[in-house]
Amino acid sequence: MPKNTRRTARFAFLASTAVVTALLVPAATPAQSPPTCASQGPSGPGPSGTAYVAGVNCRTVTLDGHQRRYKVYIPASALAIGQRPPLVYMFHGGSGDGEQFLRMSGWRELSDATGMVSVFPTAMRYRIIENGAMSTRWNSFKLSDPLQTEIDTSVLPPGSAAGSPVPADDVGFVDHMTSDLRARLPIDRRRIYASGFSNGAAFAERLSIERSEEIAAVAYSGGGLPDVHSPTRPVPTYRTTGTLDPNVLANTNPLLTELPLDPVGILTNSTLDPLLDNILATLGLDAGDFGAVSQPHSTTLRWPPTGTAPNGAQFTFGMIGGLTHMYPKADNSTFVV
Repeated sequence: MPKNTRRTARFAFLASTAVVTALLVPAATPAQSPPTCASQGPSGPGPSGTAYVAGVNCRTVTLDGHQRRYKVYIPASALAIGQRPPLVYMFHGGSGDGEQFLRMSGWRELSDATGMVSVFPTAMRYRIIENGAMSTRWNSFKLSDPLQTEIDTSVLPPGSAAGSPVPADDVGFVDHMTSDLRARLPIDRRRIYASGFSNGAAFAERLSIERSEEIAAVAYSGGGLPDVHSPTRPVPTYRTTGTLDPNVLANTNPLLTELPLDPVGILTNSTLDPLLDNILATLGLDAGDFGAVSQPHSTTLRWPPTGTAPNGAQFTFGMIGGLTHMYPKADNSTFVV
């Protein structure tokens, strides 16, 4: 369908239907001091790994010559007999680390409230070509501008062995973590999720493509899918963006000081519309079949499941008013449900 026709269909649908979608963000949680490790040691394989206990579990592993680390927060309720808790990966943004997101993201508190197991991995630290600084990066999807063009591949990350591949295999790192957690905890294999912010959001989206048969759903903020892909299974996706995100505003033409919050403005914005189209094409969703609801500080668009994939193909997009390039929480966003 031509783009103008698609947009006309979108506007007609907006005029006749409104579907309320709640945008859930973690409660306000002040950054905490680094937590004490309730257990600490290497992860698998087999008996060489370290058992998990309630609390913060600090793990290390060497993969392809790279030293990797991650934190796993396990609420006491997740270890109760008969429980099969869900597992959620939380991927930090560029220059961040897993310890930072464990302290400030609110997911540890959410784990206590829901019984889910939360995992906070740390990306490898590379030398960035643009400024020469060492900074963490996830190897996300960038077909036209891959991570290899952003980093100095001749410089090994700190602690890596000579000859280690650069960039590192981050998807393989996730595979290792999942395997170790499944082997030592009664994880519900049907409820493994991925979330992330910025560069971590783009990596969560990569997992939804390359590990679509393992990841039940993804939800991320401040990042997106730059290209169309063909996953084995369409993974339900929830994406949020702030109206004051400078990373998005820098690509608007003409330059805007703020992104639109109304549905029509969102869908006709020359920067946002292609990003939405990439996800819709990847999930196999009809660009004109959606619902929308506007509130004082947010707008949410929701695409329903398809007839061929009633439980698989769905997409929710939320615009948050006044939010810059930050992970959305109650203490930095004016819109909270």
